[in-house]
Amino acid sequence: MSEEAKPAAKKEAQPAHDPIQELAEKLYIELAARAFAAGAPAEPKPDPRLIAQTSFKLAEAFQAANYEFNPTAIAAREAKAKAAVNLDSVQIDFGAIGKSAGKPA
Repeated sequence: MSEEAKPAAKKEAQPAHDPIQELAEKLYIELAARAFAAGAPAEPKPDPRLIAQTSFKLAEAFQAANYEFNPTAIAAREAKAKAAVNLDSVQIDFGAIGKSAGKPA
């Protein structure tokens, strides 16, 4: 396999971009660092799974509020919706295609 083909294969194997997961990961790192780095030794430490769950809830709430209050995000979402092609209302009569091909011109 050539060296040029290897990077293309790696790009295809990467998971899809998930902004909520990326934000939750950043929140988790920050919250876990604050919870476990400082504090009294007698103070109980929170469960890391609870911190992860809280991080995802915060990320989802932020994303929802972003589309509700951020004018730039609202405009980008509306532009994407306008650019999308809606094929639900398109009707193709495949029967007519076969009939017109059989008649000589």
